Parts: sequence; structure tokens; C-alpha cells
Amino acid sequence: MWEAGLCTVIIPTVSTMIIYMLTVNLMRYLMRDPHISIRDASKNHNWTTIIRHDKSYYCSICESLLLNMAGVLCDSCGVCVDTGCIKSADKQLKCKAITLNTDGPMKHHWIKGNLPIAAMCDVCDEECDAEPGLNDWFCCWCQRCTHELCKSKLNEICDFGKFKLMIIPPGSLEVVNRRSTVRKRLQLRSIIPPVWDEWKPLIVVANKKSGNNDGAIVLSMFRRLLNPAQVVDLSERDPVAALEWCRLLGDKPCSILVAGGDGTVAWLLNSIHKLHLKPVPAVAILPLGTGNDLSRVLGWGKEYNADVDPTRILYQIQKAHSVKLDRWTVTSAYDGRGLGFRGSQERKFMYNYMGVGVDAQVALNFHRTRESGFYLFNRRIFNKILYLCFGTQQVVERECKDLDKRIEVYLDGKRAELPSSEGVVILNIPCWGAGVKLWELGLQGNDGVGFQSINDGKLEVCALYSSFHIAQLQVGLSQPHRLGQAKTVKIKLLDSCAVQIDGEPWYQSPCEFTITHCNQASMLMSTHQ
Repeated sequence: MWEAGLCTVIIPTVSTMIIYMLTVNLMRYLMRDPHISIRDASKNHNWTTIIRHDKSYYCSICESLLLNMAGVLCDSCGVCVDTGCIKSADKQLKCKAITLNTDGPMKHHWIKGNLPIAAMCDVCDEECDAEPGLNDWFCCWCQRCTHELCKSKLNEICDFGKFKLMIIPPGSLEVVNRRSTVRKRLQLRSIIPPVWDEWKPLIVVANKKSGNNDGAIVLSMFRRLLNPAQVVDLSERDPVAALEWCRLLGDKPCSILVAGGDGTVAWLLNSIHKLHLKPVPAVAILPLGTGNDLSRVLGWGKEYNADVDPTRILYQIQKAHSVKLDRWTVTSAYDGRGLGFRGSQERKFMYNYMGVGVDAQVALNFHRTRESGFYLFNRRIFNKILYLCFGTQQVVERECKDLDKRIEVYLDGKRAELPSSEGVVILNIPCWGAGVKLWELGLQGNDGVGFQSINDGKLEVCALYSSFHIAQLQVGLSQPHRLGQAKTVKIKLLDSCAVQIDGEPWYQSPCEFTITHCNQASMLMSTHQ
């Protein structure tokens, strides 16, 4: 019976599964496309739910007031309609053109009514949209507003407004139509730079699923101000595809605004490094995470404020200056002699800090909970409370007790003397643990302690006594045990322990970490605090 079942059921079933998997992967390989997919705006609008409650909206088709916010907004051009007029709007009203097959100057794309709050006429400098109803006009490219009577006095040619040098104009995009493929989308083939001095386009990347829906809001508001094609959703493609924009720009420099937490920023910086982009794009940050330590250091703030005008963010990017950030290589070497195979190595990159022990254990517990299917309250304040709860749990459980007996730390080849501790932190930036300036805590004057910098090729290493010690550091009632500064840090794990790099935690078996300087990333530092 067993032999009959093996020949007639098991072997055919397994063979079919293998053939199916090979066929699927082969088809994916053959159908892959080297071009960037972009939305064909000539077909319909990019509708999203209206979320602002501080002004009235009117349907651009029937001109009725959208009561109880029962309407949708095109986040690319600004057209508003009630749900019953969506099909009519797609047929009658053109959306913002992502690409144009013309070399000549582009005319304004006027949208009637639903102007921004406190909009001023560009001709008479008087307030627009002051009366109820679908009144006055605005251009969805240059963002100029005008009264009905003043509209004829404006030049019909659009100059793209105050953020001209950050916009990729429609005439610069060359696309190919891939209607015969499964996706039926336009594919970006090349970028023809406009003849504008100091043109430095901005590429915006965010994950619409991140945070309290903040990622989707960020994507929408920048589609309104820029070319929608240069706003990339990381939930649909990885950073490598987003960075294809930089490669297509050739020797033209560009900037990237990444909306996310420290993990998302590190993900993007790793992709830039692996692609060897020249010139290296400068990266600005819109903080959507919980800690946002790198964002704090570079002046972009501790958290995202949904009430901030997006034009203010673009002004900040225009005025920001480029700085270098040390990139560190973390190599983990495993001794496989006891398992019967040769040792292996794994390499990661670090930008903010690396933690071994109690702080990584708290991050790991939080990460496991957040990844659970039962985690239903993805809100920033809830995340902070949950983090506090896991920290309090470690005060009682002390899973990392006597870490100093299970770990060895070497600074530039010299072994450091560890106190009785539960954690070790290796710092590249001054901020740690959601805003704690760990290295500077408790310093009086110089105290013989070296200055900390994000681009000096040195790391700062501290020991943490316990989870309760971390709580004291958070409120400034204690200071860390400073082990010293070094250009090379080696950590030997003699037992399994929690480890984290830039907020990405995991449970690590015994190994040897070596942290060495790799090179430097290019960042934008905001001058507005």
C-alpha cells in the first residue's frame, strides 16, 4: 500500500508542485520590466478620501456642498466630487498631466473652486474663495490662485511656481506604453533635464501603510505640489526601484525626502550605497516612526505633525544644507566548529546605534507584538505606552542580567572593563532612545570626555546597568557608564542575547561582531528648529 501510494500520489504531487513553482518564477523573470511603472493620469483621477475638516468642499461637477465629508478628492490635481459624480469627473475633467509630448512651454492647469485656506489672488492680492460655492481658480502646477475676473490678466504660460527647481516637468519624462503587458501601465524610460539653472528635483518616498495612516497622507499632499510620478509608494515597490529615478537623471543631482522611521531611512541609505549612485543623492527626513533619533539630530523634528503645511516642508528642504553621516559596517562572524561546518559571516550597515542586551530586548518584545496579527492599535502614542510597558517588564524579569559575564567588548583592540550591566550601546549619533543625548548626560564642562560627532569616524560606547537605569536616563536623572570612543569596536557574544541595529532587533546566537567605518552617507540638515 505504501509503495503504491508513493508512486501514484506522493511523487506526482510533489513533482507537480515543483514544476508549478519553477514555472511561476520563470514567468516572473521573463515578464520583469527594467522601467519604472507610473500611473496613467490620462485615464482617471487618483481619488482619496477627504480628511480635512477645517473648510467646506464643493463638488466640481454638480457644485453641491459635500455634506458630512461624503466626497472624494483627487490628490494630484485637487478636483473634489461626491461619490455619485466620480465617473462624470473622470470623463469631463482632466487630471494633472504626468507626461507631455511637447517641447514647448506648458499652460496653466486651472482647477475651479476648493482653493487652499487663506488663498490670495496672484493678480490683485485679495483673498480668494471668500464666498460659498465653487468659486475662483488655482493652478495645480504652480499653485497660483486667482479670481474669476482676474484670471485673464495672468500669463497663460505656467512657470511651475516657487518650487520649480524641485519639480520634474511633464515634458521631461519619456514613457513607453506597456498596454500589452499584464499591468497595462506607463513605463518611465528616460528623463530629459529642463534648461533650468540649479535644477535639483526632489523624489518623495513613503509607505502608505506606515504609522497612523500618515504615510498615505504624506504621499497625497506631495502629489499635489510636485509631479505625481516623482512621489513613490514603498508599499508597491522597494527603494531600489524608487532610486531608479536617480540613475535616470544621470549627472544631475537630486534630493530624496523619505517619510518613515529610522528603519525606513536606514533601508533607503543601504540601497543608495549598494547601487553606487553618482552623484550621491542627499536625503531629508519626514519622521513617521516612534523614536526618530536621526531626524532629531538633523533638525527635521521628533515626530510628524499632520497640521503642518507641506509647502513649509519644501521650503525647509530648499534651505537645508548637505552634511555627511558616517556609515558603519557591522560584520558578524559565527564559529561553526561545534556544528560540523566552517564559520560564516554576515554583514549589516549601521547609521544610528547598535544595542546589545536590555534595550535590544525591549525593542525585540515591542517588534514581535507589533508584527502580531492581534496588534490592532497602530498609533504613535499607543506605541510609546507599549514600549514603556515592555521596559517596565524588564525591570522585573531581568532577562539580560549579568550581561557583563556573557560579553566581551574591545575598543581599538583593547578590552574594556565592564561594570555589572545588562546592556551595551554603540553610538554613531548624539540621540538615542527617542531623544536621549546619552553621551552628554551628566557631563560637567569637558570632563576629559571626547566630543561626539556624526562624521568624525569614531563611535561612542556606553554600558547600561538595567532597564530601570534606562528609565532614569530618559528623564535625565542618571548618566551612562562611558566605556570610551573608538574607530573599531569588537563585541564577543559568549551566549545568546537580543541585539538591535537602528531599531531593527533580533535574537542573536553566540558570535563576534566587528564594527568598522565603511564610508559616509549624504544627508540634508534642516536649519529650521
